[in-house]
Amino acid sequence: MGCGGCELYPTPTEVLRTIDATVAEFGAKINSRALLKDLINEHHRKIKNPLHGHRNAVTTTNLWHFRDLLCNTITKRHGRKAGRAALAVIKKSITCYAAKLHFNRGANILRPQRKLNKGYAPTFEQLTNFEGRMAQAAGWKDLFGCESTFALWKLGLPRMIFVSDMGDAFSSKGQFPFLEREAIPAITSEKGLRHLWLWLTKRPKLMREFAARIGGFPPNVCAMTTVTGPETLHRVDELRNVRAACRGLSVEPLWKRIRPGDLDLTGIDWLILGGESGSGPLTRSFQVEWAEELHQYCQERGVAFFLKQLGRNPVIAGKPIRLVDAHGGDWDEWPLHLRVREFPAYFHGYRLAEKNASSPPWPV
Repeated sequence: MGCGGCELYPTPTEVLRTIDATVAEFGAKINSRALLKDLINEHHRKIKNPLHGHRNAVTTTNLWHFRDLLCNTITKRHGRKAGRAALAVIKKSITCYAAKLHFNRGANILRPQRKLNKGYAPTFEQLTNFEGRMAQAAGWKDLFGCESTFALWKLGLPRMIFVSDMGDAFSSKGQFPFLEREAIPAITSEKGLRHLWLWLTKRPKLMREFAARIGGFPPNVCAMTTVTGPETLHRVDELRNVRAACRGLSVEPLWKRIRPGDLDLTGIDWLILGGESGSGPLTRSFQVEWAEELHQYCQERGVAFFLKQLGRNPVIAGKPIRLVDAHGGDWDEWPLHLRVREFPAYFHGYRLAEKNASSPPWPV
């Protein structure tokens, strides 16, 4: 649990610099880092018995918790417009849903008596290992052959387990021994081999190093990375170097159009696509045309395409569309041609090949 940060969870320095630049547009020069540090010091001193997560430091967690106090201070000194603009910067910059769950379940200097939720890191920045979780997941019920009227697109597939949805296991090389000890034995156990494990990271370079360290990922692992726009396309090239039987892209949230010609899908089996859902009225728009052209591009190259959600602010032909589902995840509200949720052929063939147990049917 926890993460070393990414474009969805930037460093406090990045956010505070943007605040200073934004407030400067209103004719005021501020040092928001110093303002925030003073607020943190003031409230940390009041805690009689600080917990491990009550860090007297400028962190992204503290920036989020102190956002109202910080922006109220800016408002008092430089006006309402400056304060509102600063708050908008924070809300638009910090969008990671896993981090926000930690904000509500981890330590909070402003609420020092709040009971921490079991199983979460003290704060999202504090990488925390939990032994036994992978082994427990490996023991979950085998879903191969089960039928469901709720998610028809999953019919005929084994259980799929999402790894690192609440952080990034490859935030540092220091995690390698733990992952080698905890994750790989569970995945390759008799029970673990029944499932497909979707392992996501925003650091495919470190994923590549780890895969090389263990001689390649087991055949039931789909190595994946996140792409949010043209600026992060380099991760696709890095993912291609990961020794794995199957590779996928989570293009979610897609903030900017990715021109199909700029996306090299060589060695990629799966593309999941989705719009942003978590910034309220500041949510970035998702042009449905982006999904349409990437779907066609995947079809042409034999890559499975999965449209997860349209996000909170979908746009078609330049006009916003209003959906009942706040995340745009109910495909009954979508145009028929967008209702595409495919899985790689590898997923469909994985369990069918288990009769030939002498060796994996696909190279690792």
